[in-house]
Amino acid sequence: MRTEKILIVEDEFIVAHDLQMILQRAGYLVVGIADSVKNAQALLEKHQVDLVLLDIYLKGRLTGIDLAYDLMKSQIPFIYISANSNEKVLEAAKSTCPYGFIVKPYRDRDILLSIDIARYRKENSNNMKMSSERFMQDFIVDISMKSLTWQKKILAIAAAFQPYIPFDFIALSGIAKDGKRYSETGITRKNFDQYDLFTANEFLKYAGLSRAEYDTINQLVPETTADAIYIGDDFEGVKKAAPMKNLIATTYHLYSNLVKTFYLENGDQISFSFYSRTENIYQPAHMELLNFLSGTLEKKLVHIIELEKAGTETVLHQESGNYPVVKKNFENIIGKSTALLSVLDKIKIVAPTDTSVLITGESGTGKEEVAKSLHRLSHRNTKPIVAVNCAALPADLIESILFGYEKGSFTGAVNTRIGKFEEANGGTIFLDEIGEMPFDLQAKLLRALQEKEIERIGGKQPIKVDLRIIAATNLNLEKEIAKGRFRLDLFYRLNVFPIHVPPLCRRKTDIPLLAAYFVQKHAKEVGKNITEIPADFMDRLMLYDWPGNIRELEHVMLRSVLLSSNGKLNPAHLELGIKNEEPLSQNGIKTIIDNERDHIIRVLELCKGKVAGSGGAAELLGIPATTLSSKIKKLDIKR
Repeated sequence: MRTEKILIVEDEFIVAHDLQMILQRAGYLVVGIADSVKNAQALLEKHQVDLVLLDIYLKGRLTGIDLAYDLMKSQIPFIYISANSNEKVLEAAKSTCPYGFIVKPYRDRDILLSIDIARYRKENSNNMKMSSERFMQDFIVDISMKSLTWQKKILAIAAAFQPYIPFDFIALSGIAKDGKRYSETGITRKNFDQYDLFTANEFLKYAGLSRAEYDTINQLVPETTADAIYIGDDFEGVKKAAPMKNLIATTYHLYSNLVKTFYLENGDQISFSFYSRTENIYQPAHMELLNFLSGTLEKKLVHIIELEKAGTETVLHQESGNYPVVKKNFENIIGKSTALLSVLDKIKIVAPTDTSVLITGESGTGKEEVAKSLHRLSHRNTKPIVAVNCAALPADLIESILFGYEKGSFTGAVNTRIGKFEEANGGTIFLDEIGEMPFDLQAKLLRALQEKEIERIGGKQPIKVDLRIIAATNLNLEKEIAKGRFRLDLFYRLNVFPIHVPPLCRRKTDIPLLAAYFVQKHAKEVGKNITEIPADFMDRLMLYDWPGNIRELEHVMLRSVLLSSNGKLNPAHLELGIKNEEPLSQNGIKTIIDNERDHIIRVLELCKGKVAGSGGAAELLGIPATTLSSKIKKLDIKR
């Protein structure tokens, strides 16, 4: 007997009654049927509900999508049931993070399978939430007991937070019982596992402020310490209310903020202010985690603060942390841009679980390397990872390759052969280009995922398999669904934890690191000694948009290494489809100011005129946006 309580929100009586009968025959308890958002809200107040089956178009002004936002806040899973599966409706529905989508007309099995998928997604969500809470709680207790300086303890805690509460900058502020600050510390992220901790005095030097100017800006207003999430317009508003937030945001190109203050047993307060270069990143779930950890942090931070008070003022810029050391697990993923670090953080979160992962991104962005890293960091890493390129398999052979076949099952089957699923048993199967899988075979794949069993062609009984599914695609699966080429139920089963790998044009700050890596790799292979990449060569690489992404960059660097002479790369050998720039100077020697002006213009062209923000010229140049704006004006640089 199933225990889930389900609410049906459907304005067509016949459809609603049919759904009720399907659910009751399967043993579910239907708490009620609502034909409008208003009636649904009344039933939700009266009953504790485990799942909602939700039509999009209902009686009254409000739609099922309006109700979905309330269900999201209440953390109640829901599945859309609608006759409208066009791209526009799917896009609006997707923004509400449903647990499934069933298209009318449907079969009984479609309903029941979608509920099974919703249950799987909910269980994985709960397990990951509990896992992150337990990990952080245990980590804080453990690090507080280690014999480390207070700086290293704070860095370790900050680094542990990163996968669960992403940040590019943290402002830490200690406030004594009398309401006066006694400590101000900043933490910036340098790389995946590297952080810098610095004092207010170091920040003054970096921002170019006097102590008097800093004290004027640094007023202790409620917005500084009150628990809150600031995204979008709220972030713009809080920058006006708290000038220090505006200074930090401008200096480090930040666009979101989360504030949480912990009240310690000794009467002190410690305010954690998380900032990110990604817009709208902070959500209620992040605050929930901090609230859960409040008791532990409030006890353990006391000891760390006492260490700080007992110590002397030190130069903290040297204190950088590496917590934990995981470089070997990302050995073939090169870069430290914000966009790439976000991908690595997601890998770290989901890798230890058995949750299905869907990796999306353009061809050549490194989706297979992400899959390999997920496997290396999992508990299945002693077993094989089996990769299958669905786009490269003949349509008439893909089933036998995936699931195997019995001897004599078809002409030419002279022996029994196991398929890729059995080959990956105990490990991971990586289904690359999943969007190219034939539609009729998608149902069999879904059954294998749900039942954790496969059936060989010609087989008489199912075979149990224990493996993890990682899929990847360069297609927009929502569009494929709208065109009838990909199953909605399979999409929701695979897309439990999506990871999007950004194209190279969105992470251009990684190009110098990638280029150097490929030069070193291929120079060693061909027996050449190339010690550096010339500036004009790198300028050409940075100005190109790389439609072929990392794969294209590697091919270009290999060709350049092969054509190099006397240990030097020649920019004339680059064929990137961009116009050659005019020579910097043919007559005389340029002044430092002229060189600076030309360099800023090249970077602005690279960033398409964008000055501030992620991927802006200020970020590439490593200076505050305000400083760059002043230089643009001073050097009379026109758009």
